[in-house]
Amino acid sequence: MKLLQSRVTRVVAGTMVGFALAGVAVTAITGNTQADSDHLLASEKAWAQAPVDRDADRMAGYMADEYVELVWETATQTAPAHWRAIQKKEWVEAVRRGTDVYKSVELRNLTVHVQGSNLAVVTGEYSQTGTSDGKDNSATGIYANTWVKRNGRWVVIHGVFP
Repeated sequence: MKLLQSRVTRVVAGTMVGFALAGVAVTAITGNTQADSDHLLASEKAWAQAPVDRDADRMAGYMADEYVELVWETATQTAPAHWRAIQKKEWVEAVRRGTDVYKSVELRNLTVHVQGSNLAVVTGEYSQTGTSDGKDNSATGIYANTWVKRNGRWVVIHGVFP
């Protein structure tokens, strides 16, 4: 039975990833309304625009205090490839000080996966141009952000940029 559950889980996960990569918006709603999904899509886009506008306070307003982002750092001549964790305070301050400057952020093929009444994951593709510590940080890739609803308000608690 456990083997069958594992296979079913892989098939469902693979299907969701396939839909996300194909650009099909899928919303898994369990006891929630379309309004949550619409709100999450709007919040995702507004949150991405905030650092472009250099509005660190607005950016922080979408984030839970315990927000952490995992970013895959490719290998360099001096360091192997590795995951880097960035916490809310660090990222918000980098935008506030102008250490991180975003000229543009574009989100595409967003998909909302709502689980229960207070957890959601938004997946999609992104393109950004800008600098971090004066070095180009332009990138294109896929990502996933985890949102939780607290006291009736959605906040992002975790992001992964592989």
